[in-house]
Amino acid sequence: MAFITVGDTVVSYAEALDVRDKDQRLFEGNEIDFTNVPDNPGSLNNYIEDLAIKSTNRINQKIRASARWREYLGYTGTGFDINSIPEFDPSNIVGRKADFTDMCCYYVLKEYLLPKIADFGNPESPEVQKIQYYDDKFNELFTELMNMFDWFDEDGDSVVEDGEKMVRFSLTRRTRGRRSTTRVR
Repeated sequence: MAFITVGDTVVSYAEALDVRDKDQRLFEGNEIDFTNVPDNPGSLNNYIEDLAIKSTNRINQKIRASARWREYLGYTGTGFDINSIPEFDPSNIVGRKADFTDMCCYYVLKEYLLPKIADFGNPESPEVQKIQYYDDKFNELFTELMNMFDWFDEDGDSVVEDGEKMVRFSLTRRTRGRRSTTRVR
């Protein structure tokens, strides 16, 4: 359960073994025919790791496009160009790496592997239900990570200091307004 890196660059949050461990029955039952994949990979593990790399890139772009990332960097208002927002650097993730691995596995399963065998004409099929399950798990974990933001080392010194954390606290007490009180640190 380690990030795959090339030099100092993180290329994937998950290895093939991580994805296979999430849903072993999918691979043990040979439910997916991997011999007909477009760029016939050398092995099933290579194919899964290629999908994990694609998923990592997609997750990074999803983080970059989020309002929470812009808020973290100090971008406010609507007068900015989306292309001027800096890229998300996954090598600065120092905490909760296991959560990023899980999130990548969920993404691979819901977007790439399970749709190969799902019967979308039958919403009660087990594969369609698994896709929904993994989609819910992915969105839940993504939202949690974006709300906590206690895992990113902005200055790259391998330690997340208090000034780099951006944790939101919601008070459960009733206030005069209808919105909950939020405090940003």
